Amino acid sequence: MKIFVTVNGGSLAGQTYELETGFLTVGRSETCSIRFDPMSERIASKQHAFIEAKADGFYVRDNQSTNGTLVNGQRIESVKLNSGDQIQFGTNGTTATVRIDSQQSQQNYRELEIQQFNQTAAQEPASFQSSMANFGLNSMAAVKPEPSKTGQYIGIAITIFVVIFLSIIVALLMFASVGIVPAVIAAVVAFVPAAIYILPLMWLDRYDPEPAWLLAAAFAWGALVAVVVSFIVNTIIGVVFAIGVSPEAGEFVGAVISAPVFEEGSKGIGLVILLIAFRRYFDDILDGIVFAGVIALGFATVENVLYYGRGLAGGGFEGLALLFVLRGIMSPFAHVSFTAMTGIGCGIARESHNKAVRFLMPIVGYFGAVALHAIWNGMAVIGGLQGFLLGYLVLEIPFFLIFVGFSLYIMRRQNKILNEMLAIDIARGLIPTEHAKVATSAFKSSGWVLGGLFNGKFKARSRYVRAIGKLGLSYWHIQRATAAHGQTGSFQQNPILRDEVLKWRDQV
Repeated sequence: MKIFVTVNGGSLAGQTYELETGFLTVGRSETCSIRFDPMSERIASKQHAFIEAKADGFYVRDNQSTNGTLVNGQRIESVKLNSGDQIQFGTNGTTATVRIDSQQSQQNYRELEIQQFNQTAAQEPASFQSSMANFGLNSMAAVKPEPSKTGQYIGIAITIFVVIFLSIIVALLMFASVGIVPAVIAAVVAFVPAAIYILPLMWLDRYDPEPAWLLAAAFAWGALVAVVVSFIVNTIIGVVFAIGVSPEAGEFVGAVISAPVFEEGSKGIGLVILLIAFRRYFDDILDGIVFAGVIALGFATVENVLYYGRGLAGGGFEGLALLFVLRGIMSPFAHVSFTAMTGIGCGIARESHNKAVRFLMPIVGYFGAVALHAIWNGMAVIGGLQGFLLGYLVLEIPFFLIFVGFSLYIMRRQNKILNEMLAIDIARGLIPTEHAKVATSAFKSSGWVLGGLFNGKFKARSRYVRAIGKLGLSYWHIQRATAAHGQTGSFQQNPILRDEVLKWRDQV
């Protein structure tokens, strides 16, 4: 059975929208399926109404709109639609005519998957098992053999070996460069603040936080892989130019050309690996900023060990203190700001379904990172301490403020997406309105979750907020994939996330 909704007037006059399963959102918001002109058709609310497919037919539900929803002239909250009905979105607002085709059409596998998802989403499953039952998969689940974990164990073992091996190499490089005692002291001074530096990134990503093990892997990539590659390449290039041209040329080429190109390249490769191999966690621009920031912090932390160690060995604790002020207090997020350009490029690529955009944007972001890094290093190499301070005032501070503003904008954009995508579940009663207001607010959610430390509800609240965030974003992924005729794992994840919301809802 399929419904056809034909808009009779306004900016969408004559356009027909069809629905077989799931729901259509109607309003002025850019995420609506039927979107009225946001400037000229303001009688309709941003999220005005929903048209839902249920087991017994199609329903229109008003979403607490300012001017109401009318069916055949009568204001409604929720009503079943019949062929020939006329819906009006707001008194004196735009109207649409309904036609229902009762004939079933053949569906391919993907359409059947979408239908199964939406039939489950129209209910409130009490558990994942009931979701499986709704999919008719219980018998399959019962006989499905347990997958072998041999490959997983091998992968874990290889990862542990590589991490230990690279850690030993990095430690030896530090010991050889500055000595054992200075390297150990410098490591403490560099790594302790890093735990504080990472907190703003985790706060930015509070709606859909990445797993701790993946953030640790990103940090390790920056601290180990990127450091080893960059150290070896920069050293070789610096030595070649120092011998072949002059020591000054070696220093300039190593710092201004080689370091930006290869350091941002090695960090960028880690981002691309995350983008390709861990797509289920890498969802959007904000994730690109977070992953880039964590990789950059890993790199900067180990690099600081080298700088602090040299400062301690050459100037004692006064030299260490000076470098800590310059690098650990004045510019701890310099590498984060540079590598974030690559992260933003990867995030844009992740959100886009355009092949050219997906290929080009990480490259554009990388060149932006190299340019910023080269300017920063160049001012310090050419001008010394005065050049560093000048670069700090005219480049680092303004750009860092722009970066923070952009990050907050992206975070606010994600908040808007959540509010719009969760509107239907709020209307259904799955998520209480007061819970939605708290969960999608930056400061309210943080305070609410931390308040759980005093009443024993910290775990429930943190899991609940996370589940709500992931649920809202899963709707967004489904909407984007459907519009682009693509695939997304959110079709399978959405019922599980709804179960997760229900599981924690009554425990907060």
